[in-house]
Amino acid sequence: MGLHAFFVFDAFTEFFSALTAIFVAYYSLRAYKILEDSRMVALNLGFSVLGVGMLVHGAIKVRIALAVLSGVPVPPARRLPLVRLGYTLAFATELAAYALILLATIKRPPSMETTLLPPLAAPLLEYDFRSEALLAVLALLIAVKAGIGYSQGESRLAGLVSLGFALLSASHFLLVFGGPLKLISADVARLLGFACLLWMVIRVSRVGA
Repeated sequence: MGLHAFFVFDAFTEFFSALTAIFVAYYSLRAYKILEDSRMVALNLGFSVLGVGMLVHGAIKVRIALAVLSGVPVPPARRLPLVRLGYTLAFATELAAYALILLATIKRPPSMETTLLPPLAAPLLEYDFRSEALLAVLALLIAVKAGIGYSQGESRLAGLVSLGFALLSASHFLLVFGGPLKLISADVARLLGFACLLWMVIRVSRVGA
C-alpha cells in the first residue's frame, strides 16, 4: 500500500470521525436535559467545537484524496498550506475541547487555562508530534478521571467515558511515533473512541425517552 493510499484512508476516516463527534455533541445535549449534569454541557460544547474543526480539516483532506484517486498529481499533502491550516484549526479545537472537558471535572487555579495554550502563530505540520503529545496527555487525564469515578461506583457510563478517552489518548500517542501503519491504527482508535462516547450519550438520552 503506497503513501497515497494511507492518506486517502486517513482523510475519509477523519471525516467520518468528525461526523461522529458532532453526533456526540447532539446526544450529550439531550443527555443534559435528562441528567442536568454540567459535565454533559462541557461534552456538548467541547465536541461541537472539536467536530467543526475536524470536519473542516477532514473536508480539506477528502478533497485532496479525491484528486489522488482521480490520478491528479499531488505534492506531499502533509506540507500543503491548506492542509497545514486545516490541521492547525483541528488541533486548536481539539485542545479547546479536551481542556474544557477536563476543567469541567476538576478544581483548578484560574491561571491553569493559559498554561494549556501553546503558541499557534504559524500553522502546524500535519500530526506534529508536540501537538499530538499534548492532546494525548489531556485525553489520558480525562480517561483517568472518568476511570476513578467508575471504580468508585459513580456510574457505569463513566466506564465508557474512560474507555473512549483512553482510545483517543492512544490515537494521539500513536501519531507521536509516526509511520503509515501507526496512522491507520490511530485513525481506528480515534473512531472507536468517539463511538464509545456516542454510545454513552445515546444510552443516557434513551433513559428519558
